[in-house]
Amino acid sequence: MADVRLIVEIDDDDPQCAVVSVEGAVAGHGYRFVLDTGASRTQVVADAFIDTLETSGEHYSHGVFFPSTQRMVHLPDLEVGPLRSSTIEASVAVASEGAVRPLVGMDFLDGHRLHFCFDLDLLIVDGTPVRGALHPLTVDEAKHLYVEATWPSATATCVWDSGAGMTIVDEAFWARHKHLFRPVGSSQGTDASGMQQSSTTYDVSSPMIGGHWFAPHHVAVLDLSVPNSTLARPMDMILGYPTLRQANWYFDMPHRLWSITKCLNEARPIRGTN
Repeated sequence: MADVRLIVEIDDDDPQCAVVSVEGAVAGHGYRFVLDTGASRTQVVADAFIDTLETSGEHYSHGVFFPSTQRMVHLPDLEVGPLRSSTIEASVAVASEGAVRPLVGMDFLDGHRLHFCFDLDLLIVDGTPVRGALHPLTVDEAKHLYVEATWPSATATCVWDSGAGMTIVDEAFWARHKHLFRPVGSSQGTDASGMQQSSTTYDVSSPMIGGHWFAPHHVAVLDLSVPNSTLARPMDMILGYPTLRQANWYFDMPHRLWSITKCLNEARPIRGTN
């Protein structure tokens, strides 16, 4: 068991939103990586060291906003706290192409017990197995982690994405359930490709997730039809930091189980509003 410190960088424009990062290294070269359970593949950003690594192929992906094609390199030694791998093939982003950052994805995180303790800003890796209210965890071929959010009148299929600074709602789901959302402003989002896009921000009514009522919080509404077209299980929502920060979450990746171990902002919806 070991702890990894979570570096939470709060958004200057919306204190509910944040980027969650960890310190790590590639062959002894230090980097700060976005901790991204929504990414199937680890990404590095081109620099003097990364440019010395031999190209091993190309990788095509589609972020929330735009597609991208990047060269692939073999990372000789990737290390984040107790997590270590010498088999990772990472995509290489170019710093000049949007607000790109290094990130560690599910190719690096899968196979471990991951306890995200947002009250302590810690990720506990391979700690004592959690007992009690464990739920089956659906993981697709791209290694997306699926959970459900429910209201008395709706159920949303959600991807749990620690790399998402904002919780995102698919436009089609929003159109079917507008009574759950109250507009509050606008936001500027960044996807894994580094591309940015503005969107309307809403407060979503209290959802139930993992047996707990979450407080209303900010979400952005976007058209997810293009990334959804590549998924066997389309997303109604991408749960980002405004949602994730309200609880401590446990994922037993080897056994495909998950649980909320502590709700940090328990709420109940007002009767009749959902």
